[in-house]
Amino acid sequence: MNRSPVVGALSLSILLFLGFFMPGCVTTKEEETMPMHEAMPMQEEMTMMRTYPKDYVFPLSEINLEKVIEENTGFKVLKENATTVRDYYRGGVQEKGEGERLLKDEKWEEAMSHFIKSNRFLEVVVDYLPEDEPYRNIYGNHFVIFMPNLLMADNQLKIAKTYKKLNMSSNDTYWGKKRCKRYLAQSLRSVKTEWAFQIKRELEEE
Repeated sequence: MNRSPVVGALSLSILLFLGFFMPGCVTTKEEETMPMHEAMPMQEEMTMMRTYPKDYVFPLSEINLEKVIEENTGFKVLKENATTVRDYYRGGVQEKGEGERLLKDEKWEEAMSHFIKSNRFLEVVVDYLPEDEPYRNIYGNHFVIFMPNLLMADNQLKIAKTYKKLNMSSNDTYWGKKRCKRYLAQSLRSVKTEWAFQIKRELEEE
């Protein structure tokens, strides 16, 4: 008997959701061979999560793009190989990292292409886990900075700036900024960071 489409879709949803709390199927050689305590990227005290005041603003020294990219380096995640939420998040960060590198080299159109790919990965993530978190427990003692909404906001701001730089349609620039505002608001509802307020200032200056 063929499985119904509803059952198939439900199974995929459960797999994606649960996958974020388990070791991803995409790992580096080092992660596969390293003892667990050596493979953890965060400090040991993160095993006991700290609590923060409701309006605490995480400084750039604690939560920033460089740290997020560093936590997600390793074997490249391709969309066709992504099977868990963790894979999609990691893939989104990796595409963003490539976009940032190209942006520094002033390869505007190539960079924009990677920012768009990054957002396609991250849109899948927020379908299952819609809130940003300063530190999300993935498995065991492994915590990562989990900011899909903020990453998409930053991507959209850079896409809008690229549209402007290349003298592309003002309509594209307008909608790029509008999407940036939406993702930024969603991130700030969950967690306040200096990084988010920095993006907000840049958006207002635009």
